[in-house]
Parts: sequence; structure tokens; C-alpha cells
Amino acid sequence: MYYPTQKDIDDARAAGYDETFIAREQLRLNLGSRAVALRQAIDHAFADVQLGDGIGLYEAQGIDHYASEEECANYRAKDERTDWRRIKLDDLNRCNSSLSFFDAAGMHFHLPAFMQADLGEDVEFDLIYHLVFSGQIEEQQTLLNDAQRTVVIDYLKLQLDDIYNRHMWEHISNALLGYWNE
Repeated sequence: MYYPTQKDIDDARAAGYDETFIAREQLRLNLGSRAVALRQAIDHAFADVQLGDGIGLYEAQGIDHYASEEECANYRAKDERTDWRRIKLDDLNRCNSSLSFFDAAGMHFHLPAFMQADLGEDVEFDLIYHLVFSGQIEEQQTLLNDAQRTVVIDYLKLQLDDIYNRHMWEHISNALLGYWNE
């Protein structure tokens, strides 16, 4: 997600952008500061999480494509298992359907990488969907501790405050009042 800087806003104003655009970007400027702080909180909360025996990014792709056990084992061999920070944005974008096929350990390990990417990059996945609509939320989130749940809630609140997510406001609000409030 791109968040503007004050220079971006000043440049847009100088280029003659209308005041509605400028006002919207001004609101989003504050979100950028929150996103930076949230990225640090994600790093801290998920610092030592490893995949262990969980379903990895590529293994989940094999499951999604109905691959054989042997093929899934080959995919599994490619998966990062010890440091979620090493997972590249291209891999997250390419394997974004994996979010639907992770077990609890897989989601626990990959969620911070997906949140970090969404807060700082141009992504090709909809993480919000998997945190507010998925029928697997309860199963996939069982390994989150209180600090980790808090950063997920803070991520959703940041998304709730972003004008570009207004089509999801009701769903995010319901998730925050429902599952993520428990």
C-alpha cells in the first residue's frame, strides 16, 4: 500500500490536483506514519516465529493445485521455514492463494510477511479478505499470542481508516466486533 509523504502532497498541489484529491491524500499521510509504527510492531511480535511442520508457501500452492504427495513434498522443500523476513514480495504475490491453504502454523509464520508486504509494497493479494471473510479464520489463527493478535487488529484498524478500503469498511468493522474482538 502506498502512503503519501508531505512532499507528494505538495507536488500534487503544485501540479494542480483538485482539493478533494489533496484532502484525501492529507488524511492518508497520517496512515503512513501509523504503518511505519505498525511494521515495527509486527517485526517485534512475530520476531521468533518459525514454520516448523506447518504448511509452507509453495506447499500450499501444491495443495491448491491438487498436486500429488510427491509434488507437494518437492514444493515443501522450496519453502522458507525459519525466517519469514526472507520471503520475497514476488513469492508472496505469486503464491497469494496459499493464504487459503495454510494450517495454523503456516498462517502464523506467513501472516507477518503478508502484512509487512501489504503495508509497504504494491501487492497483488487481498489480505483483508483472509482476515475478515475466510471461514478458516478461527482455525488458522489459533497460534497467535496476545501481542500478535493485537498487531493483526491494529492492521485491520489501519485498513478501516484508509479511504481506499471504504468498500470493505463494513466487513472490517464486523470482523473487529466479532472474531477479532474475542
